[in-house]
Amino acid sequence: MIVEDRYDSLFQYYGQVYQIDWRHLKAQARAESALDPDASSRVGAKGLTQFMDKTFQEWWDGTPGIQVVPTGKHPDPFNPEQAIVAQAGMMAWLLKQTGIDWQLAWAAYNWGIGNLRDLMTAKKTRNYAYLEPYLPSETRNYVARIGNFLATP
Repeated sequence: MIVEDRYDSLFQYYGQVYQIDWRHLKAQARAESALDPDASSRVGAKGLTQFMDKTFQEWWDGTPGIQVVPTGKHPDPFNPEQAIVAQAGMMAWLLKQTGIDWQLAWAAYNWGIGNLRDLMTAKKTRNYAYLEPYLPSETRNYVARIGNFLATP
């Protein structure tokens, strides 16, 4: 097995569960952590899909809202399956929020849905190409990196 493909079955499974393209999830995780489940960012994002603690607590079971953790479960952003469940659930929700636009959903994942909503409201559009110049450079670069990963598997 190629090391880069080791989580494909999880991306495929949870992509199917949430009815979204698993390749988009994998490309996003490549941009987030280079598919390293032990990754930590300088700002505290953790794991394969680089969740901040509070956001992970909200999404670890794939549904929005702060979760009551079942007895015996330990939400762990470094656990690849929990990270992919959280990512897939959050991305499915973000896609609905952004009109099924992957670029906007990725921008929201990186910059925050509140920030993106404010920008879409101010500019009166959901057109990523129009909004792109107004996004932070980190977010623009993030979305472009994911697009590059999808273009060159």
